[in-house]
Formats: sequence, C-alpha cells, structure tokens
Amino acid sequence: MLAALLAVVVAAAPASSGETVSRYREAYFETFPSRATEAGRHDFDNRLEDLSRPRLARWISLNRETLARLSSALASGSLSSDDRLDAELTLRHAEWEVHELAVRHRPERDPLFWTGVAGNATVFLLVRNDRPQAERLSAALARMGQIPRLARQAQEALSSTSPAFLSPELCRIAARQARASAGFARKGFSALFASETKARASAAADSAAQALDRLALFLDELAGRASGSPRLGNDYAEAFRIATSEKDLPASVAEQAVAALADKRREAAGYGRSVWSEIFPGQEAPAEEKALLSRLFSRVAADRAKDTDEFVADYKKQVSDLDAFLHAREVVSLPDPLTLTVDRSPGYFVGQSVGGVYPAGPYAPDAQTLWYLPTPSDSATPEERDGFFRDFNHHFNVMITPHEILPGHYLQLKVAAHQPRKVRALFPDGVYVEGWGTFCERLILDTGWGGPLDRLAHLKKQMENIARTIVDIRVHTAQMPRQEVIRFVKEEALQDDQFASNMWTRAITSPTQMTTYYLGYRQIFRLYEEMKAARGPAFGLKDFMDRMLSLGPVAVSHYRELLLSDR
Repeated sequence: MLAALLAVVVAAAPASSGETVSRYREAYFETFPSRATEAGRHDFDNRLEDLSRPRLARWISLNRETLARLSSALASGSLSSDDRLDAELTLRHAEWEVHELAVRHRPERDPLFWTGVAGNATVFLLVRNDRPQAERLSAALARMGQIPRLARQAQEALSSTSPAFLSPELCRIAARQARASAGFARKGFSALFASETKARASAAADSAAQALDRLALFLDELAGRASGSPRLGNDYAEAFRIATSEKDLPASVAEQAVAALADKRREAAGYGRSVWSEIFPGQEAPAEEKALLSRLFSRVAADRAKDTDEFVADYKKQVSDLDAFLHAREVVSLPDPLTLTVDRSPGYFVGQSVGGVYPAGPYAPDAQTLWYLPTPSDSATPEERDGFFRDFNHHFNVMITPHEILPGHYLQLKVAAHQPRKVRALFPDGVYVEGWGTFCERLILDTGWGGPLDRLAHLKKQMENIARTIVDIRVHTAQMPRQEVIRFVKEEALQDDQFASNMWTRAITSPTQMTTYYLGYRQIFRLYEEMKAARGPAFGLKDFMDRMLSLGPVAVSHYRELLLSDR
C-alpha cells in the first residue's frame, strides 16, 4: 500500500501546493500509523509502523520530492496566505524527516527511534475515549501482535552499524525503555480485556514482552561495544535551523541566553527583595544574589504535597480555580465546557511514562484532552518521593497550570484541533507552541493570578528555560560534559538536582526541543510589548490573545505580520 501511494505522489504532478500537502499527510499516516491514532485518525489503528529499510528509503525519497515541490511553490509567490502557512509547516516537517533519517541516520544509529515507537504503540488507543472501547482494544491487540516484527527490524537496522556511531548512553536509555514497555505488556495489557479475548491478549502481550526483552538485551550488548557520542556536533546547526527557524547561529543564541540568564537572576532577586519582608517578616535579606534566591526558592518548595492524592487534588483545584478566574476577566475567549481530564496516569501503564498533556487531535477535536500528571513511582523511596514533591511544589503547580491548560497548551491545541487546515495541528511550530505556554505563565500572573511565592516559582522556571537553551547548544556543539551541565544548572540557574539531571538527558535524547521555550517566549513577549506600545490605550488584551490563536500553531513571524499590519 505504501509503495503504491508513494509512487503516485512522486509520479503525479500535483496541481497545487494543497494537493502536495494532502498527499504528504496521507503518506505520513501510512508510514507512521501510531501518529495517525494520536491525531484522531482511526483508519490506521490496526497497524503498527513497518520501518523496513525499503520502506524508509521510499519515505525519504518522498520527503525529498515534497521539499522540491513546496520550495518551488513558495518561491513562486503565488500561494494564498493559508496555503503558504500549510506549505511552510509541511516543508519544515519534510526537512526534519530528511535530516533525521538521511543525515543523522537515526534508524541505524539511535535505538530511541525504535523504542519510542514501541512505547507509544497502544497508548492513544487505551487512554482516549473517542471510539468505543471494544474497537480500541481490538486495535491495540492487533498492534501488540506486531511489536515482535518491529523489534526485529530494530535489531536488523542497528546490527550493521559501526560502534563508533552508537552512543553507549543512548543504548542504555533505550534498553530501559524497551524493558518498561515489556513490563507494561506483561503486567498491564491483558488486564484490560474481558474473558473471551483475554487469552489472545495474554498470548500477544507475552510474545511482545519477550521480543522487547530480547531487544533490551541486544541494546545492553550494543552499549558494551558502542564508542560513539550522543552529541550532534556538526549536524546540530542544521537541526537547530530546521526546528527553530532562527537566523542567528547556535553559538550566538547561546551567548544571548547567557546574558538573558544573568538578567533573569537579577529580575528574580529584585522581585525577591521587594517581597522579602512579606515572606520572611523580621528577617534580614542576604546581600548576595544567589544566597537570597536560594532562601526564597527553598521557601517556595516548602509548600508541597505529602502524597500523590494530595498532589493530584491540588492540580484539579488549580484548573477549576483558573477556569473561574479567566471567566471573570476579559483575557481570552474560552471554550465551554472544558473537555479536559486531569488525573495521574492509569494504573495499567506499569513502567511506562505517560505524563503530560495529550491534546485532542485534529481529526477528533471534541475529544477529551488528557492531562496525566507526573507522579513518583510506587517503588520510590520516601526521600525520592519528598524530593519529587519538593520540585513539583504547590507554587510550581499554581504557575504552571496557565502554561499547560488555560490559556496555555490545552486552549492553544484545542483551537488548533478545530482549524480547518489540519496540517497545522499535525506539524505545529514548536517555538510558537512552547513560547505560548511560557508567555501565558507570565501573563496570567500579571493579570492577578497567584501571589509572590507563585511568581518566584515562575521566575525560577524562566531561569530553567533559559538554561535549557544554553545547555542544549553547548552539549551538542561545545562538548559540555554531564557533570558541567549539572553544575551549571544548579549553580547558575539555581535549579534542584532532579531538574539538573533531567536537563542532560533531554539534551541528548531530544536535541533542539529544549531551546523552544526561551526562544518562543522571547518572540511572543516582544510582540506583546510592541502591540501594547503601538496601540496605547486602545490595546485590548482579549483581542490580542484571540488573534494570537487564530492561525493555529504557526511561526510567530506570521502572527507578527497579522497583528502589526493594521497598527
């Protein structure tokens, strides 16, 4: 089927960029069925990715063909505004696919390419309720039966790779992911099925678990032989350009971020001094900036949940209170009612990490958005559990809810899902997506949400976001070692152990993504300030916010064109 579809796409000269975009989207779903399910498309639910070498070669060929056609269409200057936005997003996605598959050779060199697919194989079928449960379980069972084939393809792709191109650390991380997926298959999957299909589900899950265990052992062996680096090195600059559309080189952006981090520390210290007597009445504030912030951030962390039930209840209250807060103010148009589920990850996801916002896809826009909260594992020690709740403390929860939910990612992605141009929700601009969430943190605090400790939590988070950009660039282009990452994040960005350690892992497993928070916030906040200055007393916050959502998750530069064109 895929070969025939790709042949049609390559052979036929599309009449328009819209046809090119449409055909690319269909081939994308054909190649990555689990992503179709994530988007709310269900005609691929019974299939799991088949990523053999011939199929990947055809997919790379299609991406190159799409790049050529869309580049030509965009250069012509004849596209409508909507077609231009769709073409740009699709072109950038095709560029990223070529970079990952043909430049970085991820299927042959990065085992996370494979374990990521295995880990997500059944997630959206099991957590979403946009189809009858029986249909979703039937599709999940079909996919579970295809995991052994996927595991074999992974071993075949990685077996012929020189150890010099394999990272021991990525192999070990992937081995843990494979074992986590095996644990879910073995302990959680069959429990979802009724008696008449339970035996089949158990058999399929056991076969999948064995295949994933073999893959994990294979990856352990690879880690023992591997001598390569997880850093992108010379490939980073191009990955950064594609992912962010930044005109400045990574080294220049890192320098800007270093200055921004110092500025943000000064801003946090200045604010901290202004509220010190309210937080620590009768106590003298430390003179040194870092000592001052350390005391303040320790006070922020002191207000924290004692257990998971209290933690989840706190977040549910934040969502309810924030919804009421925004309804009482003219900040942004809100969809009613909220189609949102807030809870801890389902118990049957044994060993799998599924925390985060799972938005309604563009093909099921009215489905529930799922906000599964990160929680400490059941096996965590008391010290580990307390450390988790110290980092994800009450004031962190207060300030991050506007980022994740209202008017942040929940609203942003719910509006995008209702866009008639589905490609915008399918291939969103990451800088806009994370920039919007980070901007919403600050905006809603400025509107009156939360108090001094919540704002301090936000300022600490902004320092983390800036540090993410510095770390991501330096890890991949300046050989920044793990120990230096942890030292820098703790001593210069004043973050705790968990966030510092996680930053190294994120840098090596998802290059460039961490830069989108700082870059996006910078772009959107600048535009906001310009609009306020240009409009003066006529500036309307609700109009600004609504228009900043109106095009969907496209590059901020297009919102700049939209908003500044009629000043």
